[in-house]
Amino acid sequence: MMCAWCASAPAAAGARLGMGRALPLAAVCLLAGGCGYFGGSGSARSTRPVPNAQAAQRLDPTQRALAAMVDAVGPSEPDIPVELKFSIRNRPQVGQEDEIDYALVPLGQGIDTIHVAFGAQEGLEVLDHGPRLVAVKPDGGTPIFGSVTIRPVATGLFTLMAAVGVQTPTQSVALPFRIPVIAAEGPAQAAANKP
Repeated sequence: MMCAWCASAPAAAGARLGMGRALPLAAVCLLAGGCGYFGGSGSARSTRPVPNAQAAQRLDPTQRALAAMVDAVGPSEPDIPVELKFSIRNRPQVGQEDEIDYALVPLGQGIDTIHVAFGAQEGLEVLDHGPRLVAVKPDGGTPIFGSVTIRPVATGLFTLMAAVGVQTPTQSVALPFRIPVIAAEGPAQAAANKP
């Protein structure tokens, strides 16, 4: 289907420019109109697959947040009642604060409480645990989000440790999880190392 401009432009151009120049203009208009460039109902537009970005927008915010996270290294025991996922907001640098977002995901029903505490090895400081996280009667599969603030004091690979306490009517367990943190030189170190 050709738009009104495309239908009239070749004739007008032919009158002004001569038919030799009007034919290429007509061909361009037909191609542009055929692919829906001028708002026509070209079938090429309607048969394209939905891009992945549009499909991702249909996910709810909780699922989008979880999709951006990776699993922390957890216990090797089978059937643990919770998993821990995390994402690091920026690339950690020596002397700079950084946020690590996390999600605790209960893997079943019947949990009375879940709580978490963080600690770090030498070379990494935990500055803020955020609000004390204690979930009472959490729904299975529903993530519980939080964040922790860290600051590396040296370059290298460090471990942020998370102790996740889970209490059920029959047992109370503490599950260790590890989050790897790679710290690079901070601005002060980089400036000091320049020749």
